[in-house]
Amino acid sequence: MAQTAQDLLSDIGQLNALQSNLKGKGMKGAVGTSASYTVLLEGTGMTARQMERLVMKELGLEAFEAATQVYPRKQDWQVGTALAGLCQTLYKFAFDFRLLQSPAIGEWSEPFGSMQVGSSAMPFKRNPIDCEKIDSLSRYVASQCETLWQNAANSLLERTLDDSANRRFVLPEMFLATEEAVMSAAAIVSGMQVHSVAIERNLRDYGVFASSERLLMELGRRGADRQHMHEVIRNHSLAAWQAVQHGAKNPLVELLAGDKEVVAFMDSDQMKAAMDCSGYIGDAPERTAVVARSLAAAVASLE
Repeated sequence: MAQTAQDLLSDIGQLNALQSNLKGKGMKGAVGTSASYTVLLEGTGMTARQMERLVMKELGLEAFEAATQVYPRKQDWQVGTALAGLCQTLYKFAFDFRLLQSPAIGEWSEPFGSMQVGSSAMPFKRNPIDCEKIDSLSRYVASQCETLWQNAANSLLERTLDDSANRRFVLPEMFLATEEAVMSAAAIVSGMQVHSVAIERNLRDYGVFASSERLLMELGRRGADRQHMHEVIRNHSLAAWQAVQHGAKNPLVELLAGDKEVVAFMDSDQMKAAMDCSGYIGDAPERTAVVARSLAAAVASLE
């Protein structure tokens, strides 16, 4: 979740930078020379450039210095790419969420209404429909960047308008799809259900594998040969994997506690304490808090 928030910070920065640099074609006449306005304004004391500045000020936009029949279509591609970047963050968040909601892991789940039907054929199903929707919409947004790239690259001498038809719906639909993905992600986060029993089960079955890193560090700190101990722990870990895959309780702690090479550097109680994964979180809480505060500040600046 912290990494998703960090990616969102990057997306906000990209969108802010893009918004501050958005420009319009301006008032330059048919082909960008302002020739007709120069004639029209003759004798008024106002130049075409002055008129352009007045009009664009009313619109709240800067004008491109050089534009022909259309403003540079590269800007459309830049807008689409920024939207696709945000959708990439949401896509990964939703995809990870779907994995963690899957029955084999089951650590959290989307909000699920009491009358919600997961499948008309399979009554037991609780599909992560909002996450699936986010991934579907985000995939669509990303796919349209190719269209916008083609529009910009194929604007031959700015005289071909074959981008006109598709951009009438590509750009609006990209914004609509992105907005729906953002709203769905917000609803998921605000209503997500965390299943502590499943988390405890997974830590009980697999947490000791993660803790083997701490044991290796502790053995090295006590003077053991790190590379040799790595091999010792690896062999016991592979044996433990075999046992777990056959339905047995994870025996890694017991295997290591019975290894003479390990207990030569620490007694079994010290070894078991090193293998306790419950507190093996390093500075994750601090880092998460920093990211959360940064994201909150970035969001507040948009209001």
